[in-house]
Amino acid sequence: MPGFSSYPDQMTLTDYFAWLGPIYLLAVAWPLTITDLRERRLPNKYTLPAFPITLFGQFIAVCGGADGTRLLWSLFAGILAFSACLALNRFAGLGMGDVKLISGITLALAWFNPLLPAVAIFIALICAGFVSLIQVARLKTRMGSSIALGPYLLAGYLVTLISQALP
Repeated sequence: MPGFSSYPDQMTLTDYFAWLGPIYLLAVAWPLTITDLRERRLPNKYTLPAFPITLFGQFIAVCGGADGTRLLWSLFAGILAFSACLALNRFAGLGMGDVKLISGITLALAWFNPLLPAVAIFIALICAGFVSLIQVARLKTRMGSSIALGPYLLAGYLVTLISQALP
């Protein structure tokens, strides 16, 4: 996307506020992963705070002089992800916890580049598919069984975030 680099060479203090959302998601990644693996759910107490924390940080960054179109792209991508995932919830069995997690990840990553959420989700789906195929081949599960998607979404998020943060 033209005009979307990580950040200019010189960041102001308020630019760092845009990292509140990504850091929050990193902080809750472990409890989300454990809960999803054990109970096949992603609790609201972890997923929902990602939205106000991310938006607050991005708003402060814009007020401090960051490009306001970053916030608009982030909001647009978040709404688009939520809408698409809500349709997948309704017609394809995607869990609502996954819908909220994907939307929160999208909102946090799209600030840096609107294409990053797609990269994170692609990585997550490739990993989940690979692990599922191995489990089916080892007769540990059957085709059509549900999986805990949260850990894969968080892994894709982490890989994408690290690749974004590195120079």
